[in-house]
Amino acid sequence: MEHIADSDIDLTTATDAAQFVALLRRLRDQSGLPYRLIARRAETNGDVLPASTLATMLGRSTLPRRDLVLALLRACNVPFARQARWLDTWRHLAANRQLPRVDPQAPDGDPPWQPTAVHTPRSRPGDPAGTTQTIGVLSTGGAGPTDPRTIPARPVPFQLPPPSPVLVGRDHELELVLAGLAPDHAVLTLVGPGGIGKSALALHAAHRAAARFPDGCLYVDLHGASAGIAPAEPADVLAGFLHALGVRSAPSSIEEASALFRTATAGRSLLVVLDNAASAAQVRLLLPSGARCATVVTSRWKLADLDTNARIALRPLPGPAARALLVHLCGADRVAATPAAVEAIIELCGGLPLALRIVGARAASRPDSRGLATLASRITDHRRHLDELQVGDLSVRTSIRLGYRTFAEAPDEERQQAARLFRLASLPDWTETTAAGCAVLLAAPVDRIEWALEQLLDAHLVEPAGDERYRFHDSVRIFAREQAAAADPADDRAAALRRLATAFLAAAATAAELLFPHDTLPYDALRHPDGDLLLGPASVEQAWQWLECERTNLLMIAGQQLDAGDNLHQVHSLGLVVAKYLDYAGHYGDQERFGQFAVAAAEQLGDRPGTAKALNMLAIAMLRHNRLANGITLLERALATQRELGDQAGTATCLNNLGNAYRDSGDLDTALRYLRETLTIRQSLGDRYRVGSTLDNIGIVLRRLGDIAGALRHHEAGLAITRELGDQHRESLMLTNLAETEHLAGFHVEALNHARAALRMCHELGNVRGCGLALRLTEKAYAGLSDRGRPPAAALLPPDTGTATQASPTPTPASTRPG
Repeated sequence: MEHIADSDIDLTTATDAAQFVALLRRLRDQSGLPYRLIARRAETNGDVLPASTLATMLGRSTLPRRDLVLALLRACNVPFARQARWLDTWRHLAANRQLPRVDPQAPDGDPPWQPTAVHTPRSRPGDPAGTTQTIGVLSTGGAGPTDPRTIPARPVPFQLPPPSPVLVGRDHELELVLAGLAPDHAVLTLVGPGGIGKSALALHAAHRAAARFPDGCLYVDLHGASAGIAPAEPADVLAGFLHALGVRSAPSSIEEASALFRTATAGRSLLVVLDNAASAAQVRLLLPSGARCATVVTSRWKLADLDTNARIALRPLPGPAARALLVHLCGADRVAATPAAVEAIIELCGGLPLALRIVGARAASRPDSRGLATLASRITDHRRHLDELQVGDLSVRTSIRLGYRTFAEAPDEERQQAARLFRLASLPDWTETTAAGCAVLLAAPVDRIEWALEQLLDAHLVEPAGDERYRFHDSVRIFAREQAAAADPADDRAAALRRLATAFLAAAATAAELLFPHDTLPYDALRHPDGDLLLGPASVEQAWQWLECERTNLLMIAGQQLDAGDNLHQVHSLGLVVAKYLDYAGHYGDQERFGQFAVAAAEQLGDRPGTAKALNMLAIAMLRHNRLANGITLLERALATQRELGDQAGTATCLNNLGNAYRDSGDLDTALRYLRETLTIRQSLGDRYRVGSTLDNIGIVLRRLGDIAGALRHHEAGLAITRELGDQHRESLMLTNLAETEHLAGFHVEALNHARAALRMCHELGNVRGCGLALRLTEKAYAGLSDRGRPPAAALLPPDTGTATQASPTPTPASTRPG
C-alpha cells in the first residue's frame, strides 16, 4: 500500500477545531477511500472507527477525539512522521480548548454560581441540630444577597450504574472496600488486570454503601482503557459533576473548575466512583474535598503516585468461585454434566472473570449440554484460544490489547522497548522470568529491563511471582506471542531464544560444576559468557539454590530447543550435567524428563556414546520411581553399547547402577557381583572419587546380606576418600548410610553423631531432601538409645531448616549414589 500524499496539507492553517476538521475532510477526499473501506482498514489496524462515526466526525466543527483522528490517519496510510505532526496539531488545539462559560444575559443562560451561607437541617447523626454551610446558589442578579428561604433544595445525584446481578468470590474484597470507605476523606483504589472484575466490585460496594452518603453518589467512566475511546478529559468530567451538583456554570480553566468542585463538595457527604482511570494525574483533579466524602478509583494501572487510604489488588478467582460463576452463568446442570471440561475451563481461563463470563455466556446460548466440553477443547488450542474468548462486545484479546497499545504506540523509546520485552519474553516456555533472563533475551542492559518490567507490572501485563520474578497469565502470553509474530522478524525471535537457551544452559553447567567439581561431566560443552549474567560468582549454596529456582525453566527451555531441533549437543550435555543434582534433590520426575531429552537429542545427532550415557541417566530416574524392570532394561542397553565401544569408565558407570538396581529388586548376590566388577574397573582406572562411592554402595549391599562388619569397613573406606577429595554433598549421604548401618548394628551413639553431622551439612548446603534423610536417621538413633528424654522431631532440626525437611522422601533406596 502506498502512502497517501498529504504533504500539500498545511497543518499550520488549523487554528481552531473547525479548520482542523476541514483538513481531515480534505485528507479523506485525497485518499479516494469510501467511508466503509476506511472503517475496514481501521479494524484491520486494531482501531475502532465505524463508517457512521467517521461521517459524524467529519460533519461536525468540534475537535474529534485523538484516537479517532489517529485511526483515520492510519487507515489512510499517512506516514508515521506526518501522523506525528497531525497529532501535535491536535494536542495544541486540545490544550487551548476552554471549558464553556455561560452568559447570564443569554436567552437560555443560567445565572452565575455564587457561594452563600445557608442554614440546613442536620444530615448525619452527631451533627448539630442545624448547620450553616456555604454552598453554590444561583444569583438573581439583584443588588442584595439572595434570600436563603427562596433557594430550592440542592440536587442529590445518584449516578451509579446498576451492579452486576451477582458478585462471586469477592466477599473478602467487598468487606475491605466497605471498611475502607469509613474514614474521613477516604480515597480507595482497586487495581488489577483488565477483566478481573474491578468495576463490578466497585459498583457492588458503592450500592451497599450509598446510604452512608445522603448527598448522593457521582460516577464516571474515565475510559482509561476503553476500546476506541480516548481517556476522559478531567475538564469534561468536572463540568458533568458540577452540573449534577446544581452548579450551572464553570470557570475558564481546569484548575478553577477543580477548585470549584472542591468548594461545592466541601460541605457534602458524597460518594464518588472514578471507574477505569488512566493515571493518577487524571484522578487528582476529580477528588472531592469534603471530610464526609469518599472516593473509589478503579484502574488496570497501579497508580502508585496517587495518595490513597488503601490500595486493593484483585487476584484471579480461585477454583470454587470460578465454578460458582459458571453455575450462575450457564446453570448447575450443565456444569455438573461435564466436570472435566469445567475444570479445564477454569484452568485455561486462569480465574479471569471476563473469560469465565464469555465462556458461560457462549455455553448458555448453545442448545446442547456439551457446550462447555466443546469450548474447553477449543480453548485448549492456543491458535484458537483468544478467538473463542469473545462474545458480543466482550473480548479478552481486546482487553489485553488496550494495555499493550499504551506501550506499542508510545512515542518514547523506553515504552516501545517495554512493548518489545512484552513480546519477546512470551516466546520462551519458561514459567517465570527475571530481569537478568530478559536482559539476555533482548541483549539489553539489566537496568533498562528492570524499568521495563516494572512498567509492564504496573499495567498488569505481567504478574509478580515473588523475589523479583515475573510470569504471564496464559491468555496474556498467547496474545503477546501473537504480537511477536506480527511485529518481530522470525530471525530475531529465533536469535533471542538461542541467546536465552545458551545463557541458561551455561549457568546450569557453572552451578553443577560448583556442586560436583570432581565429576567428569561435559561442563566445557556448555560454557558461555552470557551464563555469568544469570549466575555470577556463586558459592556452593548459591549454586544449589539457583538450580532449585531455575530447574523448571531449564526443563522447559531445553524441551523447546529440542522441539525446534536447535542446540541438540547442548541439550544432551545439559541432561548429563544436571542429573546428579536432580538425583540428590529428589526431583525424580524432572530427572526422567531431562533423561528423555538427552536420549532424544543424542539419537537425533547419531551419537552412540552420547545415547548410552543418556540411557544410563534415564535409567536412574526409572529406578527412583521403583520402575526397576524398565531401569534395568535401559541399563543393559547402555552397558552393551559401552562394552562394544570399549569405554571402560562408561562400562563401570552402567555396572554400578545395575548393581544398585538389582539390590533394590532383592537380588543381592547379582548386585554384589556387579558392584565388585565396578570397583575393579575404577581401581584400574585410578578413579579414586568413584572408588569411594562404589565402596559405599557395596557397604549397603553387605548390610542387607547381614555382613555388618564388612558393611562398616566399606562405608568408612568410602567416606575417608570422599572427605579427602572434599565433596560435601556426597559426604553427607555417606554419613547417612553409615548411620543407618550403625543403627542396625546397635551402635546408636555413633549413628546419632553421624546422622546429626549429615543433618548439619545438608542444612548448610541447602539440600532439603538430604536434611529429610538425615533427620529420619537422627530420630531412629534417638529411639535406639531410649524413648526416655527423646526430643521431638522439630527439635532435631538446625535453625531455619523449616518444616520442608519433614516431608522429604524416604531414605531408601534414594541414599545410594548413581554413576
